[in-house]
Amino acid sequence: MTAIATRIKELADEQRKAWETEGKPLADIASERALTADEREKFERLERAYNEFDDRITLLSQQRDLEQRAADFAGDLLGNRSAFGNAVDVKRFADEIRGVLNGENRDRFTDYVPSAAEVRAIMSGEARALSVGVAAAGGNAVGKTYLQQLLEPLRQFSGLYAAGAYTLVTEKGEDVILPRLASFGSAASTAELVQVGGTDPSFNQVTFGTKRFGQFVGISNDLVVDSLVDIEGLTARLIGENISAALGQDLATGTGTAAPHGIANATTAGVTGATGAGGAPTWENLIDLQESVLAPYHANAAWVLSNSAVASVRKMKDSSGRYLWEPNGQTGTASQLLGAPVHRDPFIAGVGLGAKSIFFGDFSRYWIRLVGNTRVERSDHALFGSDQVAFRGVLRADGRLMDASAVKHFIGGAS
Repeated sequence: MTAIATRIKELADEQRKAWETEGKPLADIASERALTADEREKFERLERAYNEFDDRITLLSQQRDLEQRAADFAGDLLGNRSAFGNAVDVKRFADEIRGVLNGENRDRFTDYVPSAAEVRAIMSGEARALSVGVAAAGGNAVGKTYLQQLLEPLRQFSGLYAAGAYTLVTEKGEDVILPRLASFGSAASTAELVQVGGTDPSFNQVTFGTKRFGQFVGISNDLVVDSLVDIEGLTARLIGENISAALGQDLATGTGTAAPHGIANATTAGVTGATGAGGAPTWENLIDLQESVLAPYHANAAWVLSNSAVASVRKMKDSSGRYLWEPNGQTGTASQLLGAPVHRDPFIAGVGLGAKSIFFGDFSRYWIRLVGNTRVERSDHALFGSDQVAFRGVLRADGRLMDASAVKHFIGGAS
């Protein structure tokens, strides 16, 4: 992990240097006059490079965090955290899991109950239940690379996870009903010897169901045997990515009927953009959206934007033509906008008329319910007649905004 941290710092330094030596001089020129075609082309090229730095830093940060969690998890399983280095922890963890898959030491883990600290990491994808006959048929996919790839898409594909959405894990899939405070009630001033007034608090309920996300893939046994690449590992990774994408789409735009209630449909508008602006926000719109969320939520608040909304915000200028967006230059951390971290979500609508393209608030008040583990399983028998190896991935999940005051959205003007 030391090498990863060093590389993150190197990338952050390169990003900051590129901005200071090339980006900022162009921004200063723009404050004095319009950019020429060549200058604009150079600035757009620098913008793309900046985004690439951002993506690489984010992925390395996720890898660093994943390896640390995997090492911690392995140490807890083995019962002797101090006896192993980080790399050995991960290898030993994978070896132990493969042993279970082969029927060895099964009683050691069958009744294992994760601690509260491990639950979120496990349910995000670090541990996968694989149905295999021999280690090479699926157990090897539980190694470090497989864990990383299967977790990575879920966070990369869903900005809500990165923004801090809370994960609720249940063992079974029956409805989960949670009470919720709907109103605080109120106090009232009363005269002496008069019955004390005021109103009672009120309560309602939030019900979490489940929606099944999955994929079934058949691969020619000839391809599995003859391929020069790890076709089984590739298939498992792609199934994980596709399931993650399907869930991420619903977390963003789901209707809430037999599906997650996506953030776009669960939130109310904090700001509506001006007409004639093509749905694009102004800097003032961003400030108003931030202030539409009550102050107590700001301590844990974040931005979630579509990619085109990020581009729109980054192009904003002050009255002197200077760009308002400044890279934060901090190693391995999200970009900041008006003091809060920024997360991209590709499933959020792009900037447009009537489009909900920007969200701000405390995303820990959005709860994602998962039923057990994401399962990626292999069968040599399901497609026996056609000489194919079958792979199946299944995830059962739901999502609900628990507190309607916690997150608000910006919606583009109607015309």
